[in-house]
Amino acid sequence: MSAKLWKLLNDKNPEAEKLAQELGISIMLGRLLINRGIDESKKAKAFLNPELSQLHDPFLLSGMSCAIERISKAIELQEQVLIYGDYDVDGISSVSLLVRVLAKFLPGKMLYYLPKRLEEGYGLHQSSLEKALARGTTLIITVDCGISALNEAEFLKQKGIDLIITDHHEPPVTLPQACAIINPKLPDCQYPFKQLAGVGVAFKLLQGLTSVYPEMKERLLRNLDLVAFGTVADIVPLLDENRILVKYGLEQLSRTENIGMQALLYTVGLKERAISCGQIGFVLAPRINAAGRMGSPTIGVKLFLTSDSMQAAEFAKELEIANQSRQEIENLVLCEAQAQLNADPKLLEEHALVLAGEGWHLGVIGIVASRLVELYNRPVLLISFDGEEGRGSGRSIVGFNLFNAIENCGKQLLRYGGHEFAAGLSVSREQFEAFRKHFLELAKAQLTKEDLIPSLKIEEMIELGKVTLELTKELNCLAPCGSANPTPVFGCRALNLVDYRNVGENGKHLKLRVREQETIREGIGFNLGFINQELAAASEIDLAFSLEENYWNGSAQVQLNLKDVKARGSEEVG
Repeated sequence: MSAKLWKLLNDKNPEAEKLAQELGISIMLGRLLINRGIDESKKAKAFLNPELSQLHDPFLLSGMSCAIERISKAIELQEQVLIYGDYDVDGISSVSLLVRVLAKFLPGKMLYYLPKRLEEGYGLHQSSLEKALARGTTLIITVDCGISALNEAEFLKQKGIDLIITDHHEPPVTLPQACAIINPKLPDCQYPFKQLAGVGVAFKLLQGLTSVYPEMKERLLRNLDLVAFGTVADIVPLLDENRILVKYGLEQLSRTENIGMQALLYTVGLKERAISCGQIGFVLAPRINAAGRMGSPTIGVKLFLTSDSMQAAEFAKELEIANQSRQEIENLVLCEAQAQLNADPKLLEEHALVLAGEGWHLGVIGIVASRLVELYNRPVLLISFDGEEGRGSGRSIVGFNLFNAIENCGKQLLRYGGHEFAAGLSVSREQFEAFRKHFLELAKAQLTKEDLIPSLKIEEMIELGKVTLELTKELNCLAPCGSANPTPVFGCRALNLVDYRNVGENGKHLKLRVREQETIREGIGFNLGFINQELAAASEIDLAFSLEENYWNGSAQVQLNLKDVKARGSEEVG
């Protein structure tokens, strides 16, 4: 019924009771905090009660003072400034944030540019910079990119143009020559939190500017919705500053003043509702990303910058159409990739998948790679060839640093970049097989057979009677949940199956009721409708689930959000 390996986290930690007593919380919540590496009372209080006052001093970032001095000069002299970003949601949010906050201080003096994914690819491009210089630009600020732009930085230096780089990607050994480089991952940077998204680094730059322009602070805080949007979409750990920024950004998002954001929320039926990280990740962000994947990413920036509600509605409609097109093309590429696997089953014996196709759409291969990771639980690289060069995108699993592996194959590649779980590369057709062989050898050396078995982390096995609305409400204090702070998943053993049925389009979801002694609870399993035949022969089951409040006829009830279902007799709980 289930191929997943349940891994039970240590729920017997003796420190949990002490932490619970110090904080006045339940022992279960204490255990959940310890599972997240939060084992001290001071750290736990900060985690459970995130405040903007807990944000770190932006001047701890190396390069910040030089950047603030140069931008202040640009404001004083009313210079023309170019904001250069990336084409994904993080980059689009970053560009929009800087323009919205700085526009009042540099009226009519701000340009922005995002490269086209399909035509130019990631990073700075000299041709685009030349166009900006021809329009009188004297200062360029990058967001979510630039840390590897050695040649472009040298070009700007020769032209006498100042460059400020803000980025969060892994820095190369040799850094670009720039007026200032702000990246918490720089080797000499003493900043206490290294996992900011690109939009988080852009936020810190603006936070630093508020020391010179205090009137900028209110404007910055009114745009925290963009900071949360890009941070969640980039799947960075929701701990420390990211947790604070996302918490307050989500609150801002529910009452956003951004006309474009309002139009986007209205289009997907979420206007005037509390927005969750899941809704950003699975509903909103894909629509903003769709523009860059299918054509020009500037539609997303235009949406977030417009003050015209009719124009915003048109932009939101364009994004909706682009997203539908993206889904269709994505399914075609996925089918072609799976056809290769079906034609050669030995490919699935490898510890990673490296597949190539002719003319696969560059805008969707990263998403298809993610879907293949979900299906086969191993690192995936998809290469799209056009002529003699192939451009690829990869996604990884826990325990395999994709960027490091690709870097080890660097001699066989034309270009590459990325981080632990996602990366991009370019390879010649001539070198592809050598690269593929080398990469698969690295995967085999670093990953065990057990690493390739899909696993589900269970925080605690509990009795069904303890699954209450009160527990659900207490767990809400862990929100916002996401990377490094997952929504807690619990397990129950040997539950009586009361009834079940398929729901949703083509019955793809599963609803069921289970009983333990006198307690009956209802659960829903999204995309678990396929197991209905196995349930016909089961009277007792084990369930893995998270908890959520379900509102019906004006009252709230606890509901199980099913993550996995196992027939009794399975020994797959670690």
